[in-house]
Amino acid sequence: MENQNLTIGKDAALKALAAFCNGKSHIVLVTDGAAYKLCGAEDFISASLRLCANMPAVTHLVVPNANPKVETVQALLNGIKGTVDGFIAVGGGTTIDTAKLLNLAVVSGQPVKELLTQKSAPDKLLPCLAFPTTAGTGAEATRFAVCYDGEMKYSIDFEVMRPSDVAIVPEFTATLPAYQKASTNFDAYAQAVESLWAKGATVESKEYANRALARMKEDNWPEASYWAGRAIDISRTTAAHAFSYYLTSHYGIPHGHAVYMVFEYICRNNNHPEYIKQVTGLKSLREFAKEKGVGWEAMVDDLFEHVNLKRLGNNPVDVKKGSFL
Repeated sequence: MENQNLTIGKDAALKALAAFCNGKSHIVLVTDGAAYKLCGAEDFISASLRLCANMPAVTHLVVPNANPKVETVQALLNGIKGTVDGFIAVGGGTTIDTAKLLNLAVVSGQPVKELLTQKSAPDKLLPCLAFPTTAGTGAEATRFAVCYDGEMKYSIDFEVMRPSDVAIVPEFTATLPAYQKASTNFDAYAQAVESLWAKGATVESKEYANRALARMKEDNWPEASYWAGRAIDISRTTAAHAFSYYLTSHYGIPHGHAVYMVFEYICRNNNHPEYIKQVTGLKSLREFAKEKGVGWEAMVDDLFEHVNLKRLGNNPVDVKKGSFL
């Protein structure tokens, strides 16, 4: 993994932003909507940019969806005019993934839909500074970017897409609504656990996963999320994520919550019930199925029919329907 420039805390982030902007003439700022202002990031970024010795021109793009979609990312790409020197992404996983996709599209000169099946990437992308405002996805630390085309979920995976710089400002996560915090935090937890048992795990990825779990015990979720991201960047995720994607694409369940819904069954299947974690505010899969009027066996059959085989193949053991039934 190529080194990232990591800074933690507001003062360090201020210096990192100034250094990042130095010598650049046009930056694309990618943010989410209302949360950008509510978490304090808008005032911080605006004030920081004004302090730059030579403030670059800024194209501000607002991500409208809960998950990156081909048509909306393409619309944002169409709003970028002229030569670009770098990207700044401020937000959760959707925002950071969108910035990665835009970066790849700008440098490769391809429409967004073509990126979904592109087999190779440019040798280098533009510098990207990521400010995560949720503690869960780990998108700031990974080489992946998720994009949906209808209900089909694609994971674009190129080494060059990992942000070059990361600035963690814990205060940006303090205003998250309780549900979003529970959902994103659980995603980080699942990433760390799945990384420990993944077929693709290495000594390095296990070190990062254990570091993430240790930060969680300290209730330091912003840093925990980063290290969980570093872990899965090497090991990849496993069956819990493999089954979760259908729940998100078909039912619109936020990603972390979708992972939570299937996680307990994968823990039992993998003979690791000690990792099962009940989270207040997150509905179980059985509760959801009952609410939707979907029979349990029909729900399980749907999950197995639409499972992501690539992530499933990284699970340490075969997943059996009996683990759900």
